[in-house]
Amino acid sequence: MVETLPSATIHRMRHYRKNRLLQMMQELDVPTLLIYDPVNIRYATDSRNVQVYALNHDCRYLFMAADGTTELFDWVAGHDAYHGHLDTIDMVHTARPVGYMSDGEENFDNALALWADEITALVRRTSPDDLRIGIDRLTPFQATALEARGVSVINGQAPIYRARAVKGPEEVEAQRLSAKACHDGFQRMFAVTQPGVTESDIWAHLHAANIEWEGEWINARYLLSGEKTNPWAQETGLRIIRPGDLIGCDSDLIGPYGYAHDISRTWIADGKPDDRQRRLYAASFEHVHRNMELLKPGVTFMELTEKGFTYSPELAEQNFTTIFHGLGLENEWPIIKSPDKRDIPGAYGGGYDGVIEAGMTLCIESYAGEVGGPDGVKLEEMVLITADGWEQLSTYPLD
Repeated sequence: MVETLPSATIHRMRHYRKNRLLQMMQELDVPTLLIYDPVNIRYATDSRNVQVYALNHDCRYLFMAADGTTELFDWVAGHDAYHGHLDTIDMVHTARPVGYMSDGEENFDNALALWADEITALVRRTSPDDLRIGIDRLTPFQATALEARGVSVINGQAPIYRARAVKGPEEVEAQRLSAKACHDGFQRMFAVTQPGVTESDIWAHLHAANIEWEGEWINARYLLSGEKTNPWAQETGLRIIRPGDLIGCDSDLIGPYGYAHDISRTWIADGKPDDRQRRLYAASFEHVHRNMELLKPGVTFMELTEKGFTYSPELAEQNFTTIFHGLGLENEWPIIKSPDKRDIPGAYGGGYDGVIEAGMTLCIESYAGEVGGPDGVKLEEMVLITADGWEQLSTYPLD
C-alpha cells in the first residue's frame, strides 16, 4: 500500500529546508538569491509547479533575501490556487520570462529591462547596503542588465548546495518513502523479466510504481540488457531480452516529495550466471562495500579519494571517475573522485575537498566490465551518514 507523510512532518520539513538555506546564506555572506533551477525552488519553498517544463523554459524563479523575504515569480500568480498551502512563500508574482521563445527579437530588450528593474528593486528593498545577488543560473544578458543597474551578480550555488547536503530528520523520512517506491518498482521489474520482452517493457514498471507512489520522474534511461550493459550508460530501448542476458538498472528515480532514490541492481533474465559473470558481480559488490566502509563524519573528500578501493586494471578502465556522490532532491554536492581517476576529467567533475557530515546522504557507485566484454555489472547503494558511521537507505537486496 502506498504511504504518505503526515502533514505535520511535511510542514517541519519545509521549514527546516528554508531555514537551513537562510542559515547558509548568512554564513557564506550571500545577501540575496535569485533561483531559477526548479529543484532549488522546491528545496526552498516546496513549490513543485511544472518542474520539468521549467528545466527547459525560464518561466518561474524565486527571490530570497537573508532577512527571510521569499517571493516567487511563477507563470501563474494565483497564490491560493497554486501556492496557498505553502507558508514558505511571502508573495507570488507573475514571472517575466526573458528569451527568444517568449519575446522574439522585437520584444526582447523591453522584456529584459522590465525584468532587471523588478529584480533590482527587490535587491534595493531587502538589502540596501549590500547590492549583491547570488544566482544559480542566469543568461549573460540578464547578468549584464543587473550589473548596469548597480547590482553585483555573484555565484549563489554554494549556499544552496551546502544547505541541501545535510538532511533534516523529516527529509530522511521522505527519502525512506522514496526507497519504498523504488523497492516496489524493482520488485515489479524482476517479476516481469523473461526472454521475449523488451527493455522498455521491463523499465515501464519502475515508472508505474514511482507515479503510483506520487513520485516525479526518472532522470536517465538506464535499464540495459545483454551487450548493451558493456560499456555502461547506453539507453533503454526495444532490445528483446534473450535467455542468459544480464540486465542492469540504475534507478535515477525522483520519487515521493521530490526525493531521489538512486540504486543499481544487476540480474539475469533466465537461468544461472556463468563463472565470468559471477566474477564481475563479486568484483562490483566488493568495490561498493569496501568504499562504503570508509564513510563516517569528519573524513574529508580527499581522504576518501586517497583511501578509495579500486578495481584491478582490466576492470578499472570502464568504471566511473567517481566513487561517491551526494543525493537529495536530485544528484547533489559533493562529487568524490576515484583514486585511480583523480586526474581524469569526467562529466561529473569532483576533485575538490570538503568534510563528510552527519545528515548527508551519499551513493556509492560501481561498474565492472572488461573493455570489449560481452556484458557488465552495475551496482550502487545509498547510505545516510550518521553520528558514528552510516546507515543503508536502499532496501532492495543485491542477490
